[in-house]
Amino acid sequence: MYVTATGLVCSVGWNAASACAAMRAGIANFVQLPYHDNEGEPIMGGLVPELASGLTQKGRLIDLLAMAISDCLEANIPEPLDKVPLLVGMAEPDRPGGGAGLAPNIIEQAQERLGIRFHPKLSRVFPNGHTSGFEALAYTKELFISGGHSFCLICGVDSYMNAASLLWLNQHLRLKTTENSDGIIPGEAGAAVLVQREVGNNSSTILKVSGLGFAHEHAYVLSEEPLLGLGLAEAVGIALSQAGVQMHEVDFRVSDVTGEGYGFKEQALSLGRLMRLRREDLPIWHYADSIGDIGAAAGISELVVSMHSFAKNYAPGNRALCYTGSVLGSRAVAVVERE
Repeated sequence: MYVTATGLVCSVGWNAASACAAMRAGIANFVQLPYHDNEGEPIMGGLVPELASGLTQKGRLIDLLAMAISDCLEANIPEPLDKVPLLVGMAEPDRPGGGAGLAPNIIEQAQERLGIRFHPKLSRVFPNGHTSGFEALAYTKELFISGGHSFCLICGVDSYMNAASLLWLNQHLRLKTTENSDGIIPGEAGAAVLVQREVGNNSSTILKVSGLGFAHEHAYVLSEEPLLGLGLAEAVGIALSQAGVQMHEVDFRVSDVTGEGYGFKEQALSLGRLMRLRREDLPIWHYADSIGDIGAAAGISELVVSMHSFAKNYAPGNRALCYTGSVLGSRAVAVVERE
């Protein structure tokens, strides 16, 4: 599978090119949200400034999704859009304020907003949080194998910019506040990638998805079990096996880890289980430093970041591992390469 076009809307850019450039430069755009923590201090977050103030959660998600799709469709797709499945990753149903109730209608509303139509039967939503984008990628692979489809548009959209989501984070001691440094900065984003089955010799494609791995971590962030990194290591191992490479042949990592120590510990544990030959350095990029935790938009955003790093020749090599992990333990990993 090949990624041939990208779209991204987040707090540091309202298209993929500007957002990736800002993240590369280390620019952050965290602002005071109209919510306060238990100490009465304003909560900081990665708010998308281009969205109209006062939007409901439903309005934010639809706007973010439509803007990401529009950015991605700046590229010319040599196939009618009603033949292209639209796959959308969203927050888990049990996350307060995640917008899961919008799942049955968000594709229809985004189409109405944009005035276009995607495949009427195969378009669907994946409400699985951080890993949903890669789960949609696995579904795309099945569609390509079964034949009859050459393109899919995969998106991820999420926003923590509402009281219910912020309260849920705070109740689980996961919100970064003046009293809790080991927490996340809430963010929001819409991301999109156009994926196609094959490319011609004259294509400018530069990102190939060569491996996907999925597993479950029993010691997830909300549990009290000791973290051993087994789930993430298993997912990475499966993805590497599909790609036909070993851990030491990866040049850099792109992860959805946030400011929580849990994610960095999990990365270190899984790396120790898989690295067989020593490497002097294996960089890890975590865009949450710039835009916060973007939930279900995480995986697709990692593909966008990886593709632009290859296109602009600032990636530290030709192969990357993209990591995602949901709150309740699902783990999904993709191996991507410069073609």
